[in-house]
Order: sequence, then structure tokens, then C-alpha cells
Amino acid sequence: MTIQSVFRRANQICNRELTRLEEAGLSIAIMYWGFMPTHYDNSMHRHSFFEACYVVDGEGAYIEQGKEYPLKKGTAFLSLPGVWHQIQSETGLTLVYAAFEVDEKHTGSPYLEAYRHLAEHGQPVVDGADEQPAGHLWDALISMFLTPKPALQPVLSHVSMSLMLSILSLHGTQQQDTPDAGSDVAAAEENSLFRQVKLFIDDNLGEELTLALVAGHLHISSRHLTRLFQANLSQSFVHYIQERRVRRASQLLLQSDLPVKDIASQCGFQSVHYFTRIFTRRLGVSPAKFRRSQFTEGRSGKEHFPPNMS
Repeated sequence: MTIQSVFRRANQICNRELTRLEEAGLSIAIMYWGFMPTHYDNSMHRHSFFEACYVVDGEGAYIEQGKEYPLKKGTAFLSLPGVWHQIQSETGLTLVYAAFEVDEKHTGSPYLEAYRHLAEHGQPVVDGADEQPAGHLWDALISMFLTPKPALQPVLSHVSMSLMLSILSLHGTQQQDTPDAGSDVAAAEENSLFRQVKLFIDDNLGEELTLALVAGHLHISSRHLTRLFQANLSQSFVHYIQERRVRRASQLLLQSDLPVKDIASQCGFQSVHYFTRIFTRRLGVSPAKFRRSQFTEGRSGKEHFPPNMS
């Protein structure tokens, strides 16, 4: 099989069957998987979630917050929530990636703290990852699509969860104790409050969500809520709401047969025309075309690559 057909099959199966990974004390929601034979440039952008990438072959550069990191075969790089970043390559990278976040409703405190620490202090680029567990696990995942023989779903799930944990280890830094206990308490309270904000938004994506409404539900001021988004994600309340709605819509497009207009309504968009405009602007492809392709072609070039996602 050619690498194009292998990656096409990997995109199709992973984005259909590996949207949530579970083990004791940890639940991870996968926004999307990507297996791209030839990745060129994308625009400067950011996400509210993690995006872990691994260079299978080729050369390029990863730019984050004004700093440029060289990319080559075996390099792993991690885009952290709220951080502006960009990928560049003149010759094209053979790239695999996974966008994910921790499901805070179903994850215990130790994992929550570990991934929160990763979001704040994670090492963005690691060379030589092909000699680390993360690189071996990416290779193992790719190998499951080298033949037409169906991959066992439990094996896919276990390898994928192991990959998520290896990313935590690969890009993580050792947590340091903070001498200021008062600061710890205040930070914990802010983290807890922001978790409540995100849970309320996810539970009510189909409803009208204004800054004042969400702030009122949490009994805080709109100004305080705005500060929480800037401090935790470096993005606006409106940007986050749109991102979550597009994410929910993309899941429904891939996993249900609902008409596009019903998906737009369920995800809180005022009209199907507004939904189509926002979805296309975010992903670079219309909802109908996204459903038809189901990511089977990956995002493989300058002309077809969605501008706002890696």
C-alpha cells in the first residue's frame, strides 16, 4: 500500500472510532486525528486544546510565540492551549498529529493536575522522539493500517491511550513545589472556577450563550469571566464558544446522519447559513464536504489545508 492509502485509511478509521479514550481515572476527548503524507505551510493560529504532532519524514519549521524550531524526521512538537503557532515547510512534511483535551468530568485530580501542568509548562519541541516511547507508539499506530486487514478496536484504543500518556511524559516537565501556599489556594480556586465555566458551556452549547449569562450562572462579573479566558487560554469568550460549537458539529457530522440544518440548531448556531460560514472559516471546508470526505484525504497541501487548524 502507498503512504497515501495508508494515511487515508488511518484518517478514516481513527476519526470515526477513536474520538474518546478511557482508562481508570482518565478520560480524553479527541478533536481530530491527522495523518498527512505532505504537509506544507499553515497560517498562524491557536487552539483551546492540545495538538501533538510527530514528524515521520521531511524538514520544516515550527514557530511558536516568535521562536522558530527546526523540524526533521523524529521530531515531536506540542501546541499548547491558547498558544499561537505555525508550521512551515517548503518541501513538505510527512506528519501525524492528534488534537485532544482532558474530559474534566471523568478524570481524577492527579491526571488533571498533570495535564494542567503540561498546558502551563510543557516543552514545545523534542528532537529524537523516534527513540522515545511516543515515537514508537506513533509508528505502532501507523503500522495497524499497513494492510487491508481490519485493526482490532481494543488494540487501537490501548495504543492510542498509551500514546496520549507518552506525550504527557515526553513534553512534560517536573513539577516544582511552590513556597507560597496562599498562591496555591488562590490558583486552585481559579482553576476550579474555570472548569465550571467550561463544563457549563459544553452542557449548553445548543442554547444562547452570552458573556453575561455564563458569568451570572457562576456568580461572577463579566469582566472576571473575560479575565479567566485570557489567563487560561489567551483567547476571547466568543472565540472559545465558536470553537466548541464547531467541534461538536464536526463530531455530529462524522458520527450521525442528522441533516446539516439540525446539527446547526443543536450546536447553537442561529441559522444554517451562519453555521456554514463559521464552520468553513474554522476548518477551511464546508460542513457538507467535511461529512463526505470524513477526513479520508487528510489535509495534504497548501491549497486544501484548512487555514485555522494544523
